[in-house]
Amino acid sequence: MTDFLQQKSVNSVAIFGGTFDPVHNGHLRSAIEIKEALGVDELRLMPSHRPPLRGAPGAESRQRLAMVAAAVNGQSGLRVDDRELRRDGPSYTVDTLRDLRAELGTAVSLTVVMGSDAFNQLHRWQDWQSLFSLANVLLLHRADYPLAADATVTAFVEARRVADASKLTAVSAGGFYELGLIQLPISATDIRQRLASGKSISYLVPDVVADYIAEHGLYTQCKT
Repeated sequence: MTDFLQQKSVNSVAIFGGTFDPVHNGHLRSAIEIKEALGVDELRLMPSHRPPLRGAPGAESRQRLAMVAAAVNGQSGLRVDDRELRRDGPSYTVDTLRDLRAELGTAVSLTVVMGSDAFNQLHRWQDWQSLFSLANVLLLHRADYPLAADATVTAFVEARRVADASKLTAVSAGGFYELGLIQLPISATDIRQRLASGKSISYLVPDVVADYIAEHGLYTQCKT
């Protein structure tokens, strides 16, 4: 188990993955709301190493990990999990969930969180149907990515829908729920562009993240 995680027994875990390039207040507010909606013991923010369907991140893996770790330090129930950064090659969610199941066992309720942008591409994911034998799926609606999932995916998840987000913690895997959040309109792309043009990112990211970015001179040459 990664050094960033506390050694304790949990009954329910949610995984909130992303490039976090950089992690910002929108990510963190969503993480808190997801944890509260699900009622999970632990929500793990999991930076991805090489997202298969996206371009290379602007910051190095170790830098993105350090920023997330600093951002959640001291926040009850929020953890950072570095397992995808320790894996060579693309970050396939199904491999991550298999690894987590081997660690947590079959009794723990495990939920993977994905935005509508990712869900719209789910039919292209590696072995996507197996996600539901390993975990529950919580779909977050994003205003900038209207829901437009493949028909095969839509039919597949409909039979697995539960009535309330908190009911996902009652099962270890196989459930599906859609959740709408009041998401802060903050974009990592916008933050990188602001930094590249010398503009302030105050109140868009935690102070510890802004300090890390400044100390390491991150994103000053970033175009997107």
